[in-house]
Amino acid sequence: MVKIGVIGVGGMGSAHCGALKEVENTEFTGVWDLSEEAATNAAERFGTKSFSTCTELLNNIEAVVVATPGFHHVEPVVNAARAGVHVFVEKPFAATVDDCDTMLAACRETGIIVQVGMVLRFYPTHQLGMQMLQAGEIGDLVYIETDYSSGYNAPRKRPQTWYGEMGGLLENGIHKVDLINWYGGKVKTVAAEVGTFSDHDNWEDYATALIRYESGVHGILRWGSFLGARGTTDTFLDGSEGSLRLCIDTQTVFKKLKGESDWAEIVPDNHRRNNVVAELQHFVNCIRDGDQPIVDGNDGRASTELAMAIYHSAREGEKVNL
Repeated sequence: MVKIGVIGVGGMGSAHCGALKEVENTEFTGVWDLSEEAATNAAERFGTKSFSTCTELLNNIEAVVVATPGFHHVEPVVNAARAGVHVFVEKPFAATVDDCDTMLAACRETGIIVQVGMVLRFYPTHQLGMQMLQAGEIGDLVYIETDYSSGYNAPRKRPQTWYGEMGGLLENGIHKVDLINWYGGKVKTVAAEVGTFSDHDNWEDYATALIRYESGVHGILRWGSFLGARGTTDTFLDGSEGSLRLCIDTQTVFKKLKGESDWAEIVPDNHRRNNVVAELQHFVNCIRDGDQPIVDGNDGRASTELAMAIYHSAREGEKVNL
């Protein structure tokens, strides 16, 4: 049994606490939060122990979920690494590339496993799409298009919580930043537009990026809530022999080859699973088996780096070379 704890019991921290009871080969040992009241309430709710200090928690576990705000990941991750505790870090990995490097260095020094909470990689639809792509079912990948957008419902205001201290793309759109990298590989260049329709010049609510990868694949990423009424979270993978449409809403993969007029529908066998449980189970399995996670600290760094490049390109009005 892997003894595991949670640091930070807010929104996603609580989600992880609830999911841990379904993760096999684990013992949910305890929680810690800057708010003693929040930690106590979470411990009572999820049937575990509230620790008085972060150090005390780390001394009693083998693995930890860090679910503090993205700009407060460095200290708990570095402390966990120094204690020899494997780390699952909620997205984004960090708010800056330098912070990513600080955490990666600490993790490498002690050899712990670090996984980043990019849950979209664990959606059965996205995993099946990757399997079909790697099997050559649509030939060579040439283009990717992915959206994380919603229809306009009402004027959007800058959030008053800590979420409002980070860019919307970095905090929320990072899911699709990571996903497009998963399919595309290593980024070569990016050109982007980032802005606001809600009069908050220092907090964006839309972003569009044109990305080229070293493999020659290029793609477009769109994020935001002001991108028209259609609102979509689909991902398209276009290959030399056909295309895939990966639909989150219906958990379906649609496939069309050259010369075909209709899309074939393929529903993954495990499409009803809890994807937060799935990513945590993968983390625990990697600890037990000594494997590297499918989304590790280097992937977390790559997504932060691309998000920063998108911001830079938009701000300076120029294409950025990575």
